[in-house]
Amino acid sequence: MTFEILSTPVDSAASLLFQRCLAEVDHENRLLNSAMNEVGGYFLNKTDEISLSNNLWDKVLDQAKNVKSHSIIDEEYDPLLDHLPVTLKSHLKINKVKWKSFKDVKVASILPKENNEKLELIHVMPGAKIPQHTHEGNESFLVLHGSYSDEYGSYKQGSVQVRSDDHNHTPVGHAQTGCIGLAYTHGKIKFSGKFGKLLNLIAN
Repeated sequence: MTFEILSTPVDSAASLLFQRCLAEVDHENRLLNSAMNEVGGYFLNKTDEISLSNNLWDKVLDQAKNVKSHSIIDEEYDPLLDHLPVTLKSHLKINKVKWKSFKDVKVASILPKENNEKLELIHVMPGAKIPQHTHEGNESFLVLHGSYSDEYGSYKQGSVQVRSDDHNHTPVGHAQTGCIGLAYTHGKIKFSGKFGKLLNLIAN
């Protein structure tokens, strides 16, 4: 399942960032990513050399200073970042996490919504439950820290689950660790349990 996701065309910023995090977190995909880099390196060595501008290195240093100047200062550092892949951590150090809290579940948008695609960070507190729901399109959920369970099984760090619009489920965070995950979705979330209509108005 994870190989299938990594092999799909990357045609948006959300899908690219999700798959980069997946390649970093999941052992099998780290190996696949390494192999892809080896193949890319082979063909790079076969290309003809081109001349570079004399001030290229100065431009690289200027860009590095610019990134550093936009980094979050120590007083604003979010300890949650310690549990995230380096790829996502680097992105969020420049783009500060802005959480929306829904009782024991927090949601943060990682990138602006594009073509009905969303990339969100989900933080489920220990033992907390997300009400029963499905999605208008597919949802790919990568567990970054802790674990969770639903009607279909239990999922630990590094695993990824793909749910279609006919999957109703009620995720519950692990009693001790809770769960932090990256959700790549197409379409709106659709709550289907008790108070579903009210929750849909709040969430969407």
